Amino acid sequence: MHILSRVGQRQAVEDMFEVKQHGPITVFKMGRHVGKTVLYPVHAFLMDETLIDSGTCRVGKAFSAEMEKRRITTLINTHRHEDHIGNNRLLQDRFGVTVLAHPNALPCLKDPTQLKLRPYQRFMWGRPEPSIGKAIGPLFHMGDFTLDVIPSPGHCSDHICLYEASQGWLFTGDLFCGRGFKYLRSDEDYPAILASLRQLATLDFDTVFCSLLGVVDRGKAALRRKIEVMERLEAHTLELHRQGLSPRIIRKRLLGGEGAMRWVTGGHYAKQNTIDSILKGLQ
Repeated sequence: MHILSRVGQRQAVEDMFEVKQHGPITVFKMGRHVGKTVLYPVHAFLMDETLIDSGTCRVGKAFSAEMEKRRITTLINTHRHEDHIGNNRLLQDRFGVTVLAHPNALPCLKDPTQLKLRPYQRFMWGRPEPSIGKAIGPLFHMGDFTLDVIPSPGHCSDHICLYEASQGWLFTGDLFCGRGFKYLRSDEDYPAILASLRQLATLDFDTVFCSLLGVVDRGKAALRRKIEVMERLEAHTLELHRQGLSPRIIRKRLLGGEGAMRWVTGGHYAKQNTIDSILKGLQ
């Protein structure tokens, strides 16, 4: 029996959906409670009549009821993953929204089975229904706001960030996700993430809207801190590699032993993936 199934049997599992306001931005927080623990939450953001990401389908009923109170015409997906496209179909069917995303994300929106979800992903976020998207352009205008669409690969090839220069807002999808760095998905690219973060650091912004953390004030300082952490980890990894240490020993020295994340995700998220991706950049 899978570890998540055993956890679910021992403790009550409840879906979580919260709504908060941050100035003109409505923030939707979604996740699952196992006992008192909230498993990996995800945030969506509504600006004017445009929603940025649609979250997890596990809270579709509550999300749809909340959107009935508002007007929504457009949905922008920052990337193709199941916790960001989970309510695309629901919002298209119910409100007729236009879905926009990076061109490389469109095949997975149309056929989410291409995502090949692992048990922990199905447990936490569920399986998205198919939706029809269109390729987003370099700029998106809505009312008084204009979003610069910034390709930001690393988390996946179709990842985009959205920048509202006049307000100093940066919507980072799953690229930022906190100041530290230990775990990496097996399909992520560490050097590409670092390059994308460096590109974002050249912009003038203060507030980060992060899919994992929600609203991050003093966001540019936080993003720069993450870059520093990643640069140091990269430099130390390469130095130990030059000394002839194996990737496994490098991981143990710099990041310690593998935690529960490695076992719960079946290795999809692991510290070893981080070291391996840094070293792969040498090839």
